[in-house]
Amino acid sequence: MESIKLIVSEVDGVLTDGTYAEDEIGHVLYKKFNSKDFAAIKRLRSDGYTVVFLSEDNNISYNMFRRKNIPFYWAKNHKEKYEKLVEILRRYNCTPDNVIYISSKVSDEKCINLIPKSLCPDDAGLYLKSICWAEFTTGGGKGIMPELFYLLRNLHKNEA
Repeated sequence: MESIKLIVSEVDGVLTDGTYAEDEIGHVLYKKFNSKDFAAIKRLRSDGYTVVFLSEDNNISYNMFRRKNIPFYWAKNHKEKYEKLVEILRRYNCTPDNVIYISSKVSDEKCINLIPKSLCPDDAGLYLKSICWAEFTTGGGKGIMPELFYLLRNLHKNEA
């Protein structure tokens, strides 16, 4: 098995529980992120993994990741998201076997099919669980990245 080098994740439904508040004209007012995820991302990066986020999202996520110096790629729709994922693989010189992809959205099916080690949160739904390589025991917004850190640390120990 080739080693994992790159982690690409969706934001809403993974780092958040997928809910947010909107004003009357559709502007997202806020989202709730779990600080445990950002601590785990820092540890993953110190272990040598590249962690990036790819989302059909709004300015809140973009600005959050910019402040935390974490690469964020913005797609307009699910078709563009797939194209951005392919671009990310080229940019970071990775094959699909070197990547973990995390999503909670059925619309990411094409991305999930490209990456053999795709994961989803526990609350992602039966269809997504059936097409992903594995699922977390944690739901979206409840600390998925610490669980990923733990899994990768154990995988690395078992390969040594």
